[in-house]
Amino acid sequence: ADRLHALIGDAVPGCQVTTLNPSAESLRTGDPFVNLYLFRTVRNAFVSNTDLPTRGPLGGAKSSPVLKLDLDYMITFFGDDAKLDPQRLLGLVVGGLNAEPYIPRDTLHAAIASTPWLGDGSQQLPRDEILVAPMSLPPDAMARLWSEFVNVPYQLTQLYTAMPIAIEYTLPVQPVLPVRRIGLYAVPARTITIVGLVNAEDPDLPIVGGGTLAVRLPDPGQDGLSVLLNGVAAIGVTAGFDAQGHAALLVPLTAEQPAPIATGQIVVKIVKHGPDGKAIVAESPLTAAGIVPGFAAPPVVSDGGGQLQLSMALPVPAQAQAAVLIFPRQGQRVSHRIACLPRVAAATTLAAPLAGVAAGAYLVGVEIDGIASLLDWEQGRYTGPLVTVPPGSA
Repeated sequence: ADRLHALIGDAVPGCQVTTLNPSAESLRTGDPFVNLYLFRTVRNAFVSNTDLPTRGPLGGAKSSPVLKLDLDYMITFFGDDAKLDPQRLLGLVVGGLNAEPYIPRDTLHAAIASTPWLGDGSQQLPRDEILVAPMSLPPDAMARLWSEFVNVPYQLTQLYTAMPIAIEYTLPVQPVLPVRRIGLYAVPARTITIVGLVNAEDPDLPIVGGGTLAVRLPDPGQDGLSVLLNGVAAIGVTAGFDAQGHAALLVPLTAEQPAPIATGQIVVKIVKHGPDGKAIVAESPLTAAGIVPGFAAPPVVSDGGGQLQLSMALPVPAQAQAAVLIFPRQGQRVSHRIACLPRVAAATTLAAPLAGVAAGAYLVGVEIDGIASLLDWEQGRYTGPLVTVPPGSA
């Protein structure tokens, strides 16, 4: 509104700039008015993603998110038609906005400072100038727009878009230490080749939770190598050979790993640090592999035989779908797939009720999110893990 005041000046004596609904009767007194009315808001897709990340890996706020909008305005001109007031006002406004199609930051700050309900006039907001661009609507679209105002006659109107308008929602953000020095330098690119990710004990079988991952490399014994599991440095890594004699870095896939690993996909990366132990001088591409569930201890039937207890090598997330698979060792008994009891948090212990399971010896497996554990295989037949369901459990 202040920008329109400046454009009109004293060219039309007594002209007022208002922000009323175009249907307001007070605009139709014959006096000159320029009315500014916001009729639509649209998210600005070009600059809405220019901010830095607003949250860290743990969900904490790093900066306040900023929404960028385009505001579509109707600028409607009223006055004495005999004196051509609406046309004169339109000429002043569109000519001025064509010559200077923006609203300077100083003007915005002054408007905020002089209007108590707009804020305290902080020089940090708004941070950008606002561009003003004319909108062109065909006559039928303009007629539909005015039809939204019931029983209101058309008045000379020009449409403009103000952009981008920043709306910032302030979050409690902890201050960060200032940058002391910016160091940018280039080093020759060096790539470490991962030959393969396999089960160290039996490379022909899937990688098992609780087992050892073999990261096959051309030279795993070189200094400065680290293994990242899902982006976190692994512990207990040694250089050696897998069961087929391939040189590899051997990584224990246990719950003690700092990385959040579980049944399903794991992403592996090798990095090589320089002599200072900090600078990365070479790295491998990200390589993914799958992990199947593994037991930390043999399954057991609880006292009374009513429940099967499973000790897992890796934590099972609370939201994961876990089920026990039991297969009769012999005889005419049927196999069962039993859903495990719900968990309120990630856990390495699972439990499943044995109601309806006939007494006898069973092979036991577990399925997590559709991925089943391996059964023990020896001399051409499955041999374990085994549990014995006592009579009376069914």
